Amino acid sequence: MKQTLAVFLLATSMQLAAQTPPFDPATLDQIAESEAKAHLGKHLAPDVVAASDDYDIQYHRMAWSVDPNVRYIQGSVTTHFKSRTNGLASIAFDLVDSLQVTSVTWHGQVLTNHTHLNNILTIPLVQPLNLGLIDSLTVQYQGIPPNTGFGSFEKSEHNGVPIIWTLSEPYGARDWWPNKQDLSDKIDSIDVFVTCPEAYRAAGNGLLVSEYPTGNGNKTYHWRHRHPIASYLVAFAVTNYVQYTDYAEITTGTLPILNYVFPENLTTAQSQTPQTVDFMEFFDSLFISYPFHDEKYGHAQFNWGGGMEHQTMSFMVNFGFELVAHELAHQWFGDHVTCGSWEDIWLNEGFATYLTGLCYERLAPQWWPNFRAARLSSVVSQPGGSVWVNDTTNVSRIFSGRLSYSKGALVLHQLRWLLGDEDFFAALRNYLNDPAIGGSFARTNELQAHFEAVSGMDLQGYFNDWFYGEGFPTYHVFWLKDSLTASFQIVQTQSHPSVDVFEMDLPLRFSDGTQTFDTRLHITQNYQEFEVAVPFSFTEVIFDPEIWLISANNTIGQGVISTSEPEISPLSIVPNPASNRVVVSAGDGQNFDQLLVYDASGKLVLSQKQPNTTVFDIDVSGLAAGVYRVELVGEKTVATGKIIKP
Repeated sequence: MKQTLAVFLLATSMQLAAQTPPFDPATLDQIAESEAKAHLGKHLAPDVVAASDDYDIQYHRMAWSVDPNVRYIQGSVTTHFKSRTNGLASIAFDLVDSLQVTSVTWHGQVLTNHTHLNNILTIPLVQPLNLGLIDSLTVQYQGIPPNTGFGSFEKSEHNGVPIIWTLSEPYGARDWWPNKQDLSDKIDSIDVFVTCPEAYRAAGNGLLVSEYPTGNGNKTYHWRHRHPIASYLVAFAVTNYVQYTDYAEITTGTLPILNYVFPENLTTAQSQTPQTVDFMEFFDSLFISYPFHDEKYGHAQFNWGGGMEHQTMSFMVNFGFELVAHELAHQWFGDHVTCGSWEDIWLNEGFATYLTGLCYERLAPQWWPNFRAARLSSVVSQPGGSVWVNDTTNVSRIFSGRLSYSKGALVLHQLRWLLGDEDFFAALRNYLNDPAIGGSFARTNELQAHFEAVSGMDLQGYFNDWFYGEGFPTYHVFWLKDSLTASFQIVQTQSHPSVDVFEMDLPLRFSDGTQTFDTRLHITQNYQEFEVAVPFSFTEVIFDPEIWLISANNTIGQGVISTSEPEISPLSIVPNPASNRVVVSAGDGQNFDQLLVYDASGKLVLSQKQPNTTVFDIDVSGLAAGVYRVELVGEKTVATGKIIKP
């Protein structure tokens, strides 16, 4: 394996590692829960609105008036749009019915024939628009945004001071402004004007162009953003922020990192946000230059239990190591390149999770093994589940911490093991630089194509197994030593029937106590034999010592190597169902050394070691009702079956 990144990581010593707090495996779960933002119920039209393919949004000018003391919004949104068809007769916006449209104007003319039903605002055009022509109109509206209890538009307090903030992913933008809530058309450019009482500040996307009094004790903040942006990434927050700026030196020059924080948290924030500089400089050099380098990056504190990667200004509950790294990583993976369907949310969340791991590897290496082990423990805690989201109407499924975040991250880590660092990171740079993807949307097949183009490998089987397929493999490794040669038998079983065999390279390490030798065995079948020449007389074989693989419940040990493939025997389990004791055997007199029992989540709940035994007698009275998988493991045989506990 090529070690480009490893050399890069060793080239610089960072003080940050000593400052990093102990790794907390629960942090990612908290991030995932907070990012399951809005609309926990069903959504009638995921990903697109009915008219979304008919027009392309060029520009939005948004003017919003809010007071953090009152849950209410008054807005005016001017939209410039280009027709994608001949004779475009109307356009449609997503907007909840509970917000009142007070007027629609077209070139100063008031339009009265619009309809606002089923959370869709449909506006017939005065003149049909032919292909490629641009027009504009303005929607004025007001009302109380619906209180979903999980984001969209929230009024809250911190230290007794009111705050209003927005958070729209995945389906919440329509709760507070008229937009095209899809994953196919980014807004090319926006100007945002937020008017609020002058005691408060308004955070937003892009650059703060101006702030000025507007009478009646109010002040307006003008934020301008000149990069393509998905509708769910548009955001603002208003409270009594204090601000300060950190600075990063990236490939394009000095970048301001603007921080809007609660006054009561200022001292803590000032001690923590400087780590963003290290993360920013790392990502900027490893991938491509920060995509919004001509504007800024920033943080705005809010009350939600995690963070949200609003483009150029992430909203943060605090400034912990993992949260700061995760939300910053999204500026490349999620904002610059955005998943083209919620089926592919791992292109956002799996990447942000893995890049957080890379920050541990680079800046706090003492916690890097803990990060990998915690993510693996999450993935294998249940036997099924794919990275691919098979139900985009289920927001909890979209933002599954186990699948979209942890498994997505480990699918990338495993792919890095297969390709080597040089090809892996080169492919990611090409993916981000692809003119059809950068500043736009991507699907998993486009990421796969870049990995294949750089590596020359056919990765369809890999993505079939690890992206679309469910579950994970278990490996039983049997080995014998003959002088400087090791002979292996590898048996693979799968936790879910959707995958016949997980094709993968197994990392093995040979050791004599003073030196090591690493090799890999390419697995393509459920049973395979190998021979490996080792340059010294080894005493130990270690399976996957660096935690590259997604696997669990593995066994490795010396055993008799047969000259032919051993049978994978069915088990005799009597009685079954059983409430108290169970007698387990292969039914054909074969000998085994160990019995293992796993619950439905894949957790080992019982084990019994009895070398060279034909029958195991076990007590299951302490087990809860359910179905359990049982394995007998011998020197050359694995037998499997199920125990039913009523």
